[in-house]
Amino acid sequence: MPVNYEKVVEIVRLKQVVCESTLEMQKITSSFGIAQWLMDEIGNETQEVLMLLCLNTKNEVNSLSVVHRGTINQSIAHPRDIFQRAILSNATRIFIAHNHPSGSHQPSQNDCLFTEKIKQAGELLGIELLDHLVVTSNSYYSFREEGKL
Repeated sequence: MPVNYEKVVEIVRLKQVVCESTLEMQKITSSFGIAQWLMDEIGNETQEVLMLLCLNTKNEVNSLSVVHRGTINQSIAHPRDIFQRAILSNATRIFIAHNHPSGSHQPSQNDCLFTEKIKQAGELLGIELLDHLVVTSNSYYSFREEGKL
């Protein structure tokens, strides 16, 4: 039986969890603006939430999704989970972000390693990682602003 690839793509799209937000189709001009929105959106979550913002060539958010919900102190996601969504949304650039329920916005060693993996995978695919944000309810860490990207 032949595979209907159009249906496969539609099924994958349906599996995306997209957040309804005024952020979609907004032009992104800084990490600070996104961080402010994310502090309100996921800063108070009791488990780690990894989010992906996919941007088009005009730096407008064309897709916003929850990639993974983890435990109180970790969220395990694979680069393919991120780039599958980015490719399906025709993204040219992405932001990734997650919260730290502990209240500390400082990235862990695993956060740093994950950021480097995503950056390298993006370079191979032609999808630029603009920033990785770690947020709490009242603070954030930007890998870009700290010179780590």
